[in-house]
Amino acid sequence: MGLEHLGSDLHDDPRIPGAWGPWFSHEYINYHAVTGVPGAVDLPPIAVRPRPDRAPGDWPEGPRHRDVYKESWRELKQLDPLDSFDYGRRNAEYALEPPAGKAIEPWKIFVIYSTEPDLHLDCDLMLHRLQRLTGGSHGWRHLSFGLPGLKIGIAPESFRIHRDLARRAFGSSNGYWSWRYLSRCSHYLADLGNPFHVKAAPLRLMARNLLPYSKLLKTISAVHQGYEVYVERRFRQGFPPFREAVSRGASMGCAEGGPEKSLEVYVRAARRRLDTLFEFFVDEYSRDLIDAFSPMDDNTHLDVSVVTTLCSREAAEVIFREQSAGSLGIVDEITQEALFDVGQMLGSLLGSFLS
Repeated sequence: MGLEHLGSDLHDDPRIPGAWGPWFSHEYINYHAVTGVPGAVDLPPIAVRPRPDRAPGDWPEGPRHRDVYKESWRELKQLDPLDSFDYGRRNAEYALEPPAGKAIEPWKIFVIYSTEPDLHLDCDLMLHRLQRLTGGSHGWRHLSFGLPGLKIGIAPESFRIHRDLARRAFGSSNGYWSWRYLSRCSHYLADLGNPFHVKAAPLRLMARNLLPYSKLLKTISAVHQGYEVYVERRFRQGFPPFREAVSRGASMGCAEGGPEKSLEVYVRAARRRLDTLFEFFVDEYSRDLIDAFSPMDDNTHLDVSVVTTLCSREAAEVIFREQSAGSLGIVDEITQEALFDVGQMLGSLLGSFLS
């Protein structure tokens, strides 16, 4: 297919119903990755099927998680994408059971289910005694960084487990769930290319910090979520350098035979990008960004990922205020490099399943 799709974007692609929107970063990333891999969008539709039985210990799911089937929807609203921050709040309600007689193209599955790991799938679980260092079970499964003598988070394992679930579903002739698991797998793989998922903060900040742990966590969470809000807004603006970076990376990566052999190099590159980004957000926005996350002080019983979502609207107002508009060039440049790497890894993942 090449890169001829670059004239369009996810939010204006007529093949994608508006009922599935608004769109978030992982959906944009997967869209530009899968449409950048030759032949991926030409695969014929496959029947929607129930999820295969899970083996004991496959992947404990958060108690509030429910599989939804977006192939059957009832459109209820048209949300403003620039004012939407909750991954679970969409333009439609979706079926809780596999709709009979429905089929869907695999590439669409890869796009529209990529945010599932950021809903309830990984929340409200007790996975490890150290998960408080990641703000809860969600962070434990989506992050991977080191502290002196400690390995924190299991994002690489999250990627591998869902890759294996996708292979197992494919082996049992359940192509639909093979692609859904692959979509979830892609989420963790993309997270490993996000600097804030593989390094908590600059080492000098961690070494000299005299704040209580709760204050340090709030600072780290504010900068991390602030960066997520920035990337999301850029994608929603149709920012050409970002979509082109993902697509070109995917086009290059699809012949590499799978992402595993490059995983360590990929993660190290993401870690190297953290310090400059972190210091930019602290220096440019000072206390304003951290103050936007004051609800963290009153919601310590909730998973940090839930609370930071509640703070995203105010964070967006701070990050995209007029006086900072001319300063984002360095963040754009670093993020473009990171997204190329993410696209290359997703292209490699897709290529290994299509070959």
